[in-house]
Amino acid sequence: MNYGKTKIILCKDEKDLGGQAAAAVAGKMRELLKQRNEIRMILAAGESQNTFLDALAREPEVAWGRVVCFNMDDFWDVRIPERYTCGYQTRTQLYDKVRPKQYHLVRFNAPDPYQEARRFESLLRTAGPLDILCQGIGTSGHLALNEPFQTDFDDSAWVKVVDIAEQSKRQLLEDPNFKALGYIPAKGITMTLPAMLSAPHVYTMVPLGLKRSILTKVFSSPAPTVSVPASILSTIEGTLFLDRNSCPLDLLDH
Repeated sequence: MNYGKTKIILCKDEKDLGGQAAAAVAGKMRELLKQRNEIRMILAAGESQNTFLDALAREPEVAWGRVVCFNMDDFWDVRIPERYTCGYQTRTQLYDKVRPKQYHLVRFNAPDPYQEARRFESLLRTAGPLDILCQGIGTSGHLALNEPFQTDFDDSAWVKVVDIAEQSKRQLLEDPNFKALGYIPAKGITMTLPAMLSAPHVYTMVPLGLKRSILTKVFSSPAPTVSVPASILSTIEGTLFLDRNSCPLDLLDH
C-alpha cells in the first residue's frame, strides 16, 4: 500500500509497529554510519512513539557515539515540570540509554520562546545536513506542532513558536506521558516542515485506535492541504507504519 510517494507498512499492533519501525530506522542508521563519520536525526515524543523509542534503544550495533539527535518540538511554559515535557520522554526512553554523541532539546521553560526558537534554529542550521526524520501524526493532523492552518509548507523559518490546537490539547491530555499535569500549555516551539523534511530518510509511526479518524482524513487528501498538514507525506518518499487499530477500515479490507 502507498499514500502517494509514501510506502505504508501495516503492523499487527503497537508493539509490532515499534519493533518493525525501530529495525528499519536502525538499519538505515547503520548503513549511513558506514559511509560517514556522523549522522544527524530528528525524533518525536508522545504516546505513539513509546514502543518505537523503547525498541530503538534495544537495537544492537548502532554507533550512537557518532549520532547527533534533535527533538522536533516541545511545549513552552515556564511553569511546567520537566517530567511532563517531550524532551523528558525522549531523554529517559532513548538518550540516557544509548548515549548519542549529542542531543538537543527545546528549552521548554526558556524566558522568551521566540529567542529560544532562534537559538534552536541556529543549532539546526549549523549542525550540517539532517539525515533521518522519525515522527508521528497527531489527531489534529499535525506533524510536530505544525497545526492545521498554522502551517506553511514553504516556510523560510526552521523553528517557530506556535499555538497548540484545541484538538491536540485534547489528545495530549489523555497521553500517559503528559496527562498527570492536568493541562496542556497554550504554546509550543516546533521545527517547521521544511526543516523536518530536509532529511532524506523519513519514518512516520502512527499506532493506536485514536489515530484511525485522522489517518482516514489524511488518506482522503490526495494533495497537500494546510487543513491537514500530514497530507504533505503524499509527496515524500518515506515509510509510514500503521497498526491494525490505527489503519483506516477501508485499507484493512485490502
